[in-house]
Order: sequence, then structure tokens, then C-alpha cells
Amino acid sequence: MAAVLGNMWAPSTRVKYDNSVTLYLCRCESEGLPLDKRLPASEITLCTFAAHLAGTMAGSSIRSHLTGLKSPCLSYLLKEADNMTPGSSRCAPRPPVTLAMIRALHDSLNLSNSLDVCILVVATMAFWSQARLGELLSPLSRLFDSSCTPRLSDLSSPAMTAGTKVAGLQGEDIFICRQNGHADPIAALSCHITCNSLTVDLPLFSYDIGDGRHLALTRQKSTAFMHCCNEIWTQQGWPRLTGHCFCIGGTTELLVAGVPPDVVKVTGRWLSDVFLRYWRCWNKGWACDGAGCEVTWCVVMGPDTHTGVGTKDGCATAPAAR
Repeated sequence: MAAVLGNMWAPSTRVKYDNSVTLYLCRCESEGLPLDKRLPASEITLCTFAAHLAGTMAGSSIRSHLTGLKSPCLSYLLKEADNMTPGSSRCAPRPPVTLAMIRALHDSLNLSNSLDVCILVVATMAFWSQARLGELLSPLSRLFDSSCTPRLSDLSSPAMTAGTKVAGLQGEDIFICRQNGHADPIAALSCHITCNSLTVDLPLFSYDIGDGRHLALTRQKSTAFMHCCNEIWTQQGWPRLTGHCFCIGGTTELLVAGVPPDVVKVTGRWLSDVFLRYWRCWNKGWACDGAGCEVTWCVVMGPDTHTGVGTKDGCATAPAAR
């Protein structure tokens, strides 16, 4: 630990902080403060120390001494641990799914096939709604938990309620906005509901296997979502991707297309500005289609705007699974 702590600051900063600690400990010694009360220093002890220094030096110097005494060692240590991560343990940023890849899915899938049309609607929704696959898909094909897997009855206008990474079983609204061209999730959703004869109690992303039976689309097995997407993409020269690449790609596409970052943040349900890291595509030279992307979006005000299945101002909404 001493070696890591020694690398947390530049040498000049470390000397300055060492001097602050020495000055503080000398004061503690002269006051007869018990050893167990010296470090970590309590607020009252630091206030007493600051009061002792007042009038002997500049206020900025006193603040500098206090900074050296109360620096958050754990957070600095973790930061330095990140800096010391060996190259073999660093993973390259995952590339995004691009609009061209979504269009390739549309062109390669048979939209009269129940499984294929289900795959397309998940791809377009995960991309444009910046959704994680775990928020949309069931972990099991024959059994599903209605509390965390969205059903057709969770679809309203202009959003879908689903159990999400942050909100958990309480659910969040996932906004589904109409787009131009073959990557439109609204058109894909309408085709999917009709082709698969979905009823309100079925998982929203399930497909008809005949005789009135349905299977929920999953992520893992050979007939699952990512397997089918990667089969198409690798045949056309793209690398194999993971499910999170849809969220990365949709966020990147919206930002590059000029959608205001605060709108991207709200529609993607981001609680922090970490989504701005996905702007990296523009600088890394990955194949983004932002220059030709036509994005339409709507703003939904208040919790009572969900009026049923359909569209409103070019958007459909589906509730996150509760």
C-alpha cells in the first residue's frame, strides 16, 4: 500500500503534504493529544489545528495544510490503482453497432418469418432506445418473469415500461421514437405484433412457433438474438459484437446526428454523463452513419401521457417491465 500511496501525487505535492502532516503531528504532540485521536483527524481536531495556525500564515496556506491532512486516501488509491493497471488487463473499447449494421439486418432477415421479425424489432429498439438487452429479453425461452420481462400489455404511447438496470423491478419508460427508413422501430414493432399474433399476456419479444405456441427471444442459445445478428454481420465483414454494443451504437448515432446531449441523456435514462464517452466513435474513425442519419424524437411530459398501444407524435412507448 505504501508503494501505491507514494505514487498518488507528484513529488512536489507529496513533499508539501508530508510537511503538513509533520506540522500537524507536532501540534498534536505539544497538546498531548492521544495517538488514536490524531489520525485520521476528526473535524473538531482539524478546526482546532486551523485556529492555531490562524494569524501565523496566509489563509490559503492553512487550506493547503488541511487538504494534505484530509485528502481522501481511498479514492486516490483507487485512482492510482487504475493508473497502474497492466496493459494485459486493459480491454479495448467495444465498437458500436452502426446504422449500416441495423440496415443490413433489415435487408438480410425474412420479415415474413416470425423469428426474424422479432430479431429486427429488438435490434431497432435496443439501438434507438439505447436499451440494454437484459431490459428487453427474457433469460429463458419457455418461462419468463413478467415482473422483469416486458409484455405486450406494457406497451403504451409513446413509451414502453420495462425493468431496467437502474430502476430494477419498479420499471422505467423506454422511449421508442419513429425513424426514417428501414431502421424504424415503430414499423418493425407493428410488423412484429401482427406477424407473431401477440396477445397481451405474452412477452413483447416472443415469436410464434406454430400451433398457437410462442417462445420468448433470448440472448444466449443458438437461435438467440446475438447469435443471429452476428451470423449476418460476420458474413458481411463486420466483427462479432456483444449486446451492449447496441446501446453504445444508438447513443453514438444520436450524438453524432446532432441530437442535444441532454435529450440523449433523458431518452437513454442515463443518471450521469458517462454516456458522453460513446461520442468516441467520431474521433476513432469507426463507421458511423451520423452524417446521413435522420432522427425524429418527441418529448413526453408527465407520467400520465401513456394512453395505450399506438403512436403519438411519431413515437410509441413501452413500459419497462415492472
